[in-house]
Amino acid sequence: MKKLLISLISLAIVATACEEIAPFGIIVDWTPVEITIEAYDAAGNSIISPEMPGMTLTFKGTTYEVPDPASLHDEYQTKAYMAILSGLQARPLQGDQGVIEKYILWFGEIDGAVDMDEDIVLNWPDGSSDTIHYHCGNHREWPSPKCDRTWKLNGKKQPSSNFIFNGKSLPSD
Repeated sequence: MKKLLISLISLAIVATACEEIAPFGIIVDWTPVEITIEAYDAAGNSIISPEMPGMTLTFKGTTYEVPDPASLHDEYQTKAYMAILSGLQARPLQGDQGVIEKYILWFGEIDGAVDMDEDIVLNWPDGSSDTIHYHCGNHREWPSPKCDRTWKLNGKKQPSSNFIFNGKSLPSD
């Protein structure tokens, strides 16, 4: 009986303490979403370059092109991180020696705190297109922040926002 009474008192203290410190007013800083795209020709060579004429990406009714690399500049961040939709960019990937090995296409940042169900259409320079479907919903902030986030490429579920395309080509001059 004594053990039961001690157990009940301990449970009441823990439950009361948890109620008093539960952070119901906390702010969750959801990570912005970024998409990376690699594309290779039939021989396995990357077709992404700093200038990608004819390459577009359409998201939420807005079409983005790869800008001239000279027009890009670094953004300075404040203490509170907010997603900044910078559009579509060709970004270099460097090897161990600091030499650029290849370029990838990068699109972002999409606000990770917003529920969405959107198609992102890639129009390649050769006239072909691919559709990335992004779904994010059911945000839960307490007790462990998480949301349901899924990616599909041309209708097939993908494990992440990193996409690799093989067998792509650039138009002949």
